Amino acid sequence: MKYFRPTLLFVLSISCISTYALDLSFLGFKSQEESILEAIKRDEYLRPHFTYESSIANLAQKRRCLRISHSLHKGEPARSKNSFKWVIDTPAEDKVPDRLTSKVKELDALVSAGLLSKKRVEFEDGTSSKPLNRYRLTVKGWEAQAGRKNKACFYLGRAKHLAINKIEEIEVPVGKAVKETAYKVTALVGFESSSVLPEWANHPDVRESFPMIDKLVSGYERSILMENKYGTWREYLSPSTLKRMKKSGRGRSENHFSENKEKTDRDVMLQEFTFDDHANKYWSCISLPGQSSNGIRVDKNLSSHRARNYKVAIFDNKERSKWDNIEAETKPYLERLVNSGLLTSYPVEEIEGEKKYRGKYFSGTIYQLSQDYKHIIDKERGCIFLGKGEVNVVQLEILASNTWDVPFGRESVRYKYIMKFPNPPEWAKDKVLQAWWSDLKGALQYGLACDGKFEIDLTRERKLGGGAGSCWWAYNSVSEL
Repeated sequence: MKYFRPTLLFVLSISCISTYALDLSFLGFKSQEESILEAIKRDEYLRPHFTYESSIANLAQKRRCLRISHSLHKGEPARSKNSFKWVIDTPAEDKVPDRLTSKVKELDALVSAGLLSKKRVEFEDGTSSKPLNRYRLTVKGWEAQAGRKNKACFYLGRAKHLAINKIEEIEVPVGKAVKETAYKVTALVGFESSSVLPEWANHPDVRESFPMIDKLVSGYERSILMENKYGTWREYLSPSTLKRMKKSGRGRSENHFSENKEKTDRDVMLQEFTFDDHANKYWSCISLPGQSSNGIRVDKNLSSHRARNYKVAIFDNKERSKWDNIEAETKPYLERLVNSGLLTSYPVEEIEGEKKYRGKYFSGTIYQLSQDYKHIIDKERGCIFLGKGEVNVVQLEILASNTWDVPFGRESVRYKYIMKFPNPPEWAKDKVLQAWWSDLKGALQYGLACDGKFEIDLTRERKLGGGAGSCWWAYNSVSEL
């Protein structure tokens, strides 16, 4: 009789296990669903691997964005992909093809939410003109953007695996008459209930035009192949993938990001962070045609940096391709600057060409700064300097170390700001000069847009470590006329 009780308990345990199909959650053990979800949540933080990219990690690290179609643009070619400088020109409402109606509706929804602006413009096309709707980014839209240039999008957040809806044991063929056991897991994916959508993403027009938002809020299903090896759940990898990993000398990646939070208080960051630490002394310089930063081309630049002057040539008898806009745009712009008194011009009979035109001579016109404005070129910088600007911080975000946004190193700060020039040099305050010189007008009206990312270490005397940043004028040069 002394062996009866343990034997009875063992029999009851076997019976219970059979009854609950190995689900021991009623005894305090994790259920199959809980164990699989825990493994998936762990691999959401898996670092990228040279030979193996986890489908789980790839989904979790993907930025969920609203993207707009720049292919809708029907006006002049956009001069730049930088924020504020691109435009999307679409036909007037009654001229939009049916197949593009939904895309234009998306743009209008973003206008309603304040991320884009909309303006009616007239596009000259030969002898006629046609009305277009011009969409451009706003400062609010720039703050909502993630990514750079033509890859930029309006950031919503990152999706997570929320629950396990179904588990199905399957046989996976791995060779001739050879199969492996795997588990097809149907997971619910979307935004966590604790996540907060950006304010603009709740605008009714945005929600209607971009159903993806509701899909991420409500959750959607995706399938993942999982396996159980020695009681441990992990993503299933095919034999060919394992063979490739073995050939490279690498196994499964076990290197994960941590979930640590930022240590630096944002208010402290605002006190300590100074944009002057990494400001380029040339960023506050505006350009004339032929100088690199504004992208307006000339036929030949005759300026001497040593002499701190400005001198360019436009050819009269040069055969131009249909993409060459020097005669159509640059020359009229230079003539406007002559009318303003900023430049003087004179004809020249023989000017040697450059690059493939070297050895060929053209007649043309030379444009240079007038005597009254030669002083505007800063002697130290050799450029037209607008002075020290006033910073308006658009975004200042602390990125915790060892996370998706900062793969290695200390925590970092990501910033965006607009630099305006409320107190420009006296010569720049001339309203007549501003009316003729669109680069000056644009610089004073829109300012300089800057963004970047730098490491932080407030325990050291130097507040910012390694990183990168850049600035560009937030106007589109002659297209602002």
